[in-house]
Amino acid sequence: METRKKKALEELQRLNASIDGEIVYENGIQLLKVDKTIGAGEVRCICFDEGLVAMEYDISVNQDLTVLLNSERRDRIYFLYCFRGNCFHRFENREDLMKLEELQTAVVSNEENISSELLVRKDERLIFNVIRLDKEQYLEKFEQNKEGFDDETLTMIHNFDSNRGYVHLGRFNLEIGELIKLLENAKYANNLSTLMQFEGICHLILAKQIEQFNIEMQHGMQPNIGLSKAILKQIGEIGDFVKNYPEVQHSVENLCRRSSLSAAKLQEGFKFLYGMTVGEYVRDCRLIRSEHLIRTTDMNVSEVVYSIGFTSRSYFCKIFKAKYRCSPKAYKKMVYGTNLAIDTSLVSKLVR
Repeated sequence: METRKKKALEELQRLNASIDGEIVYENGIQLLKVDKTIGAGEVRCICFDEGLVAMEYDISVNQDLTVLLNSERRDRIYFLYCFRGNCFHRFENREDLMKLEELQTAVVSNEENISSELLVRKDERLIFNVIRLDKEQYLEKFEQNKEGFDDETLTMIHNFDSNRGYVHLGRFNLEIGELIKLLENAKYANNLSTLMQFEGICHLILAKQIEQFNIEMQHGMQPNIGLSKAILKQIGEIGDFVKNYPEVQHSVENLCRRSSLSAAKLQEGFKFLYGMTVGEYVRDCRLIRSEHLIRTTDMNVSEVVYSIGFTSRSYFCKIFKAKYRCSPKAYKKMVYGTNLAIDTSLVSKLVR
């Protein structure tokens, strides 16, 4: 843990050359607080053991800034996601700028002898996620233990050897945005469990980035199935509404009225964003809420069933068992029979 804190401190000290501010250790995490003379916000940093570094920017500045990505000039790959606002990327001594739009992904393979830079525009709030992969350290982990790593990922990493000084702008991706939201619940990594949550989410973001990059490299850039960024944001808001109020009797017709979208667009968007139909998503949100209630309250199964909008206990037990591999009653007994407090609701959100 101390080694990670030291590495994070070193990372932020290098970043401090680009962004004026104060580095503090707050609630178990290293962060750089932007100096009030140039703006507001902070950059959080978590360092992993296997050549991975995650940084979250949430800043607004009153002057244009150039942020150096590869201050050490090492062979690295950067997975970028712009959650709010937009920014630009460029390589040193090149005239072309790559604009990274809100909700868009990008992959950057740096050239060791050329600076890789982000340009942040003034007077605009930027929420930005960077996951940096140090190729040498990361590949060393592959060599030590290949379990859990697929050949496709390994091939992708090696392919960057012939594509240094390269930027790939990906398509809009709200699924990664959903994972970014979950980081807010785990950002204060002041104990082992929250640190593990933060790391788990970062690894999922990385996996989604790699998956999207591989698909786009193999099949070319696929359009967002005719859905604009504005429509995708509407779909995300509707998804949040369902997730926050799963007990409501949601119907496609009601959600269409709420979003002003057609049924076809709504279903298309849910399939793209969540990989589910509207009905499947509503059911999944109810199951996630039911798991939370079973785990954290003394409600019996029947009370849980009706509190989340289901009308059939037998149907609920059937689909609960399909998702969690045991009956609700057995699940409750298992949870109350252990003293280990694991946030399984977060896990269920991430793996659904």
